[in-house]
Amino acid sequence: MKSTLEKLYSIFFVLLGLSIPLSIAVTNILIGLIAICWLLEGQFKIKANKIRHNKWMLSIILLYVMYCFGMLWGDNHQNALWIFKKLSLLLILIVFGTSKLKQSALKLGTLLFLFSTLFSAIVAILINYQVILPLHNYLSVISENRSISAFTTYNYHTILLTFSSLIFFFLVAEKKSKYTLGLILCYLIITYSIFSEGGRAGQLIFSLLFGLYSIYYFKKRRLLSIGLIVFVSLCNYCAYNESNTFKTRVDEASKIIQTEIITNDTTNAYSPNQNIRTVFLREGINYIMKKPMFGYGTGSFGTIFNREIHSGHEYYVNTTPHNSYVFTWFEIGIFGLFILLSMFYFQIKTLSRLNYRFDRRLLPIGFMTIMLFDSYLFIFIMSVFYSYFFTIYNNYSFENSEKNSR
Repeated sequence: MKSTLEKLYSIFFVLLGLSIPLSIAVTNILIGLIAICWLLEGQFKIKANKIRHNKWMLSIILLYVMYCFGMLWGDNHQNALWIFKKLSLLLILIVFGTSKLKQSALKLGTLLFLFSTLFSAIVAILINYQVILPLHNYLSVISENRSISAFTTYNYHTILLTFSSLIFFFLVAEKKSKYTLGLILCYLIITYSIFSEGGRAGQLIFSLLFGLYSIYYFKKRRLLSIGLIVFVSLCNYCAYNESNTFKTRVDEASKIIQTEIITNDTTNAYSPNQNIRTVFLREGINYIMKKPMFGYGTGSFGTIFNREIHSGHEYYVNTTPHNSYVFTWFEIGIFGLFILLSMFYFQIKTLSRLNYRFDRRLLPIGFMTIMLFDSYLFIFIMSVFYSYFFTIYNNYSFENSEKNSR
């Protein structure tokens, strides 16, 4: 029975790598099957011992507990159930972290993820060039939502492709595969898809993370460092001049930063003309400063904005501020924010003990960056993606010994 469960668990884990970029529904089913296998496997004493010895796991539990305590203050808990449902996604990290996975499963899961992101990028490019119609014309299970790029919405699409491009780059730069030319071609296809879509978060962290790579390589591999700087600059320059979507998004962002943040123009501070993200940031911080220690209680953000912020925008109970840190601080205070940050701190510390520690740490650094632009921690597909790849980054070992770690 035990061996059967372990085999099933590994199969579901591998398939999850394939499904994340392609299907939310299948990903949801696989997560459920993995959770069932984990529960049936038992060995809870061993798993509890692993949790006690992993501070990032304890941080997840403490964050959940803090949100439970957040039910004790304030009277705006209308969105609490939604919060707890989304917060439960973080428990996937603990499920993965307390499970045994063979190196072959970690490797195959990664390869299938790379394949599915590459396939998604190719499909998105074909749709953009009108070679094929949007996929909902062929598959009824795919939504007709205009924001969908290939299989997922464009913002998730570009973020997943960006992290995929990091893996392709690593395999080439560190000579981990003999198929160098094929990997470079895959990297270029994915990069083209990233900059031809409208997902600013993916484009931003692509530039940021490969910018960090260029700094990292500057002393030891200067030619590669300079090549990266040139390549990232060309990507942004060509996209701005050739893609109307990219140009429009950059111009919009530049205008918002200039007029609403740097010069702090409050002429349209309470009208729909004011960018909603600016309203979230400004009003969210104003409210936080009034109750910085404990916040307004679990599930309060949308209710308070709907009732008290008359900016001309429409707010719902499950509205989020498009910023995970503001969201957490607003609802459960500075202690909740500290616990959230401690989770990533301890994860980065854990990855720092492994070989290729710089490459591994880019995963949490990149995810923490995109959390500035949306509540990705509470978005199913992004939370599953991060849990999946932190598990791989934390457990996959290369042939190099730790004494040669970089």
